[in-house]
Amino acid sequence: MTFARVFTVAVLAVLLSACGGSGEPTLTVSKSDIPLAIQTTGELASARTIEIGPPKVKYTWQYKLSYLIPEGTWVKKGDRIMAFDAQQQHSRLRDLQNALATEQQRLESQELDNKQEREQLELDLAEAKMELEKATLKSSNVDDLMARLEVEKLRIDRHIAELNYDMVDFRRANRISQMAVDREITESEVSRLTSEVNEQQDAIEEMQIQAPRPGIVVYKPNNEGDKPAEGDQFSVIQKVIELPDLESLIIETTVDEQIAHKVSAGDRVEIKLDAVPERTFTGKVDSLGRIVRLKSRREPSKVFDAVVRIDNPDTDAMRPGMAARLSIVQRIEPNAVALPQQALMYRDDKAYVRVKSLTGERQQEVTVAARQAGEAIITEGLNNGDEVML
Repeated sequence: MTFARVFTVAVLAVLLSACGGSGEPTLTVSKSDIPLAIQTTGELASARTIEIGPPKVKYTWQYKLSYLIPEGTWVKKGDRIMAFDAQQQHSRLRDLQNALATEQQRLESQELDNKQEREQLELDLAEAKMELEKATLKSSNVDDLMARLEVEKLRIDRHIAELNYDMVDFRRANRISQMAVDREITESEVSRLTSEVNEQQDAIEEMQIQAPRPGIVVYKPNNEGDKPAEGDQFSVIQKVIELPDLESLIIETTVDEQIAHKVSAGDRVEIKLDAVPERTFTGKVDSLGRIVRLKSRREPSKVFDAVVRIDNPDTDAMRPGMAARLSIVQRIEPNAVALPQQALMYRDDKAYVRVKSLTGERQQEVTVAARQAGEAIITEGLNNGDEVML
């Protein structure tokens, strides 16, 4: 082997050793279409959610939860999802049933008594009528031979019989009218108590709450953030369960005030769920709020509320309340590469990266089109296969 050849081989070995032995990580350039997007976070929710709490039951202001279906349970329409203690309603029902039974017995007794009294009144009237007919007959059978006093006595007897008949007839009619009023009062009380008994029976049934439609059970926390549990007390205005419609899943999110002008309804969104990290879903910005607000007490930055509609929600994998990471796509940068921002160097207002070469490394000027999520989007200065030193 000649000296020149030996020298050349030695130089190449040194150079290769210098390039490969530095131990610095590298990134091989592979250009592609890169979406430039606004990054934000959100939470899965349902656009149509039913909130369910205690029923509105007369004379009841506090409800004790006696049964609660486990959270996350899939239910069908009509399935029992919770129940409230109905001891108070059962006690009132017993009192009403006893009162109803008493009034029904009173009505039956009145019916029997009235029947007997009506028969006696009819007999009294018939007897008075018979006495009147006798007196009338006697007073009409007078002749000139009868003494004047005797004729006057027959006339007076007839008048007395007429008055007695009228009195018996009036007393009969008055008593029959009074019996009708008494019966009407008792019937009205029976009707009222029957209605209250039925109402109380319905109230007891209403304490067993059924699902008004299919869905998945989600517990609704109270103002302190505590979820409901059996034995808890609730007022009629409180809600215990949410039943979201999983066919109308959306993502509720926020957009910082400074960049809200870049977001519009219809913008494409790429969605990653923390619970399903291996999948990417797509959607569109459905609406952007018009009122700015503080994000939270802990985060006083100003934001706009926004809603993202999911294109094809997977109801088997998605659940309300899941955390989501969103990329609101602004534009597609073609034939670009994303590099960590720490890979860039700056000199004279120009950006450079270090690219591996046979002689070690070289500094390559690049064009940075945008920055997002800690990365720089490079559109010019690099070729596929270049190894950028990080």
